[in-house]
Amino acid sequence: MDNHKAFDPDMGSSLSSQLVSGSGGERSFENMDRDVLAGAAEPGKGFFLSFFIPRRDFWAIPLLLGCNILVFFVMCLTGVGVLEPDNISLLHWGANFGPLTLTGDYWRVWTCNFVHSGLIHLIMNVYALLFVGLFLEPMLGSLRVVMVYSLAGLYSSVAGLFCHADWISVGASGAIFGLYGALFARLLFYKGQSSWRKILLIAIGGFILYNLLYGIGDNNVDNAAHTGGLVAGFLLGVVYGVADKVREKGKRMVVACLAEFVLLSELVCWFSALTHGMPPDYQDVREAWRSGQLEAYVENGETGIHPEEDGMGQNREYTVVEGWTMTDQDVWIPFSDEASGFSFRYPSNWHRKPDGWSDFRIENGLNWMTIEYSDATADTDAQGMRDALELSVCDGDGHLLVGCTCETVVLNGVEFVKVSSPQRISLKDGKWIEARRTTYGYYKDNPLRCMTIVQWATSEPFRKEMDEMAQSFFVREP
Repeated sequence: MDNHKAFDPDMGSSLSSQLVSGSGGERSFENMDRDVLAGAAEPGKGFFLSFFIPRRDFWAIPLLLGCNILVFFVMCLTGVGVLEPDNISLLHWGANFGPLTLTGDYWRVWTCNFVHSGLIHLIMNVYALLFVGLFLEPMLGSLRVVMVYSLAGLYSSVAGLFCHADWISVGASGAIFGLYGALFARLLFYKGQSSWRKILLIAIGGFILYNLLYGIGDNNVDNAAHTGGLVAGFLLGVVYGVADKVREKGKRMVVACLAEFVLLSELVCWFSALTHGMPPDYQDVREAWRSGQLEAYVENGETGIHPEEDGMGQNREYTVVEGWTMTDQDVWIPFSDEASGFSFRYPSNWHRKPDGWSDFRIENGLNWMTIEYSDATADTDAQGMRDALELSVCDGDGHLLVGCTCETVVLNGVEFVKVSSPQRISLKDGKWIEARRTTYGYYKDNPLRCMTIVQWATSEPFRKEMDEMAQSFFVREP
């Protein structure tokens, strides 16, 4: 995007004497210069600013530019960071985020197209939108430009949810890619011999290819959204080209509207499939957002836990709050695993957080619980795991360590080995938080099944919550 000469007003004299209506309403590239510059801006003083002023034949791009700029301006007035807004602020202003979008905030697939993650992000998109709009709006008309922006923006949002729903996504770039796709389609299928058509075709194609390739190596670029918007815009550009070859105006509108309806219907079906197939822990995140817990987690660290040193030792240093106890607004959330037959419930002030090695994990500040399923291949394996769990709280002579317990408990008709031991967590300022680690072991023969449940609680309120969770432990017999 470094050398977009089409923005130079001096090009006007070389391009503009012949833009006429072709057969069926399709416009040629002859005299494009006069239509672009004279229709989009008023030469003279304030020439550049006039691009942002709507007029009869050029109101879509000024309207879209104004909406994006206005939203960002109001965001800044309310205290959102100008250069780098935080994620919570972006979520409040309508960012696309799977755990919220797919659980009820469906409007986010639209609003995210007008929210930007800083002034630089906005400026880049304003430039790209203005450039493509100067050429596309005179070709398609204002209403079609708005339709392309809207449908491409929606498709870009849903494509982002499909590929990485856990990302927080904002920006008009997906919708703008749709406008570039529509322009590329018109350039590609136009049969005229204008030299400017070839130049624009190469420039637009190069812009699209460069940005897609750049997005592959940048984790901050949502290439899925760009691709989704691009494809939707390209299809609309093709359809509008076909429609413009129909001589009767009424039939042209029918063809265009039918295509728009089909694309919108496909989008609704795709989005509906995502909402029905979302991970179960998305409801946990929504509850955390509703109760304000999600904001607290972000302000104190992404997961609520920040180890200062790595290693396998039991004493780790942390720099966060201890956790959040249940309130009257919290609810109990059921969990079940079909493969193991295990089920239990946990309160909504605890939140699921995959860690890469356990099969299930929930956290609440410094408190956490994990579940691991083990496949024992023989009786001795299951018995060996049981013995190892019991010996973990004993000394070399088999006597219980000070403060430790070991017992067999029956919960909902299921037998568990329960061991408990004192722990402590060192804080960054040199202080310690006392904690208690409780482990439940489940071992069953015929068929062999083993399960280890570890609970780590820092104080009595959290131990009580974990005890209530344990009271709901159940393993379904095969």
